[in-house]
Amino acid sequence: MTWAFWKYYVDLTKFNLAISVILAIVIGPFGGILLFLTGGMVLSLIAYSVFHANEYYLYYNLGLTKMRLVVANKLIAYLP
Repeated sequence: MTWAFWKYYVDLTKFNLAISVILAIVIGPFGGILLFLTGGMVLSLIAYSVFHANEYYLYYNLGLTKMRLVVANKLIAYLP
């Protein structure tokens, strides 16, 4: 993978961590950990699409489509 993919992965992980920490404060640490491991990546994809939508043009110009980024991110995120 390229440096652009890893930047995308780190940005999504930052969103996932922020969402999970906020949820952990609201409902407890177990809920935050559970969200981080399961559905947090979906919420971080939505947040990234809202706040950094223009960056997808950069990735597309580098040869990485949005679908390829998302699928590769899912594969890396759920590796044991």
